Amino acid sequence: MIDHTLMISPAGAILFHLKQGFWLYAWPMLIGFVTILGYQALGRVVMMGTLKWPIVFGLGSVVSMVSLLGWVMMVRGMNMIPFYGCGVGLASAMMSRVYAITLPVVSMKGFPRLKVRILRITWRGDAAGIELLQQALKARKETLRENSARSGAL
Repeated sequence: MIDHTLMISPAGAILFHLKQGFWLYAWPMLIGFVTILGYQALGRVVMMGTLKWPIVFGLGSVVSMVSLLGWVMMVRGMNMIPFYGCGVGLASAMMSRVYAITLPVVSMKGFPRLKVRILRITWRGDAAGIELLQQALKARKETLRENSARSGAL
């Protein structure tokens, strides 16, 4: 029997529908976005060749776990698949606009001995950032050439 005297709070009903909307629509999109963003960033950072293998292993493991979480979440319902795909497409489109991902070493003010690597993204439309990156790569190439010539002379 249905009790028609039972009154449900509108705030409770709105909160229920907001949570339902997040878990059914936004969550799969967010997981798909983070999965592709992680794989793309990992691939670009690894290609630089400056990270130590434990860091690469840890980043690769975390990205793979997020990807597997996305697939496990999609198994729960067919309605999540299109939103996961939208997140993947959005991340792919965004990452196509990225020119380079670097990890420059930055010293903290007040702590000159503390060196921290901070993720820096250079976008395709940023001409000044691209020029700065190319100059840094040329300087690095020259330094490597001098070091190899010096070690060959020894």
